[in-house]
Amino acid sequence: MNNNNKTILVIGGTGMLGKPVAQQLKADGFNVRLLVRNPEKARKLLGDGYEFIQGDVDNESSLNTALSGVDGVHISLKGGPTEADFERMDHFAVRDIARIAKEQNVERVTLISAYAVSEEKADTPESRSKVRGEAALKSSGVPYTIFRCSWFMETLPLFVQGKSISLIGNQTHLLHWIAVEDYARMVSKSYQTDETLNKELYIFGPEAYTMGEAMNIYAAHVGVKVSPISTTMLSVMGTLTFNTEWKSMATLMRHYEKWGEDGSPEEANRLLGAPRVTLSKWMDGRFS
Repeated sequence: MNNNNKTILVIGGTGMLGKPVAQQLKADGFNVRLLVRNPEKARKLLGDGYEFIQGDVDNESSLNTALSGVDGVHISLKGGPTEADFERMDHFAVRDIARIAKEQNVERVTLISAYAVSEEKADTPESRSKVRGEAALKSSGVPYTIFRCSWFMETLPLFVQGKSISLIGNQTHLLHWIAVEDYARMVSKSYQTDETLNKELYIFGPEAYTMGEAMNIYAAHVGVKVSPISTTMLSVMGTLTFNTEWKSMATLMRHYEKWGEDGSPEEANRLLGAPRVTLSKWMDGRFS
């Protein structure tokens, strides 16, 4: 397949999980377009060789412009921390993008999701909005691929404050931690085969650790200590300080206290190549 003739729009392409996808698509020979609020800032972040369309997912006109003439759309949006914001980004934006993609005969839409997204597990504002967004994508009629990802290694530094890393809640489930490098490669590969169309693919890394185990490994590597905190305490602190981010995080981590991984990565690994980056390899690359 000649990727040089294909243009992929990345929505959310300046974020932690979207930027590596845009870079990998470009490295694999695709023409990459990004919908961004600030093209100058995005160009400084990503460099030359990308097409930047100024706009926002809330604006249908800018969506129509961004989707015009593209072969595929990758959605990498992050909602929250309020319920209305989750609904706006994880449901309404996905719905509108899918509808316009169908109207413009876009060949496929890919969407990052999480392993614990289903009607059965929709017990938080975020998970409910993701369920609705996925349903809207599937019912739109546009060919799709949904990536049900486990926890990303790149999230570990986000739990660090000062000299400690916060282990929030009683996280007992084994998780196959995935490096964004592997994920980006798999997303790009999905645009090079029709076998991934209309599928939900589970993206799991090569090793399984509980969150506490992963944090202990990371903490030893970077010289911080693991500090446990209950979801109840974090929620109370969020309420007392009017910190919606803390309250939202407490809700999220209660969700993951309850739900572990399900599904199998076998099909994704067969179609896209199994992830190779281990936690130790990721840390060596990050801090070398």
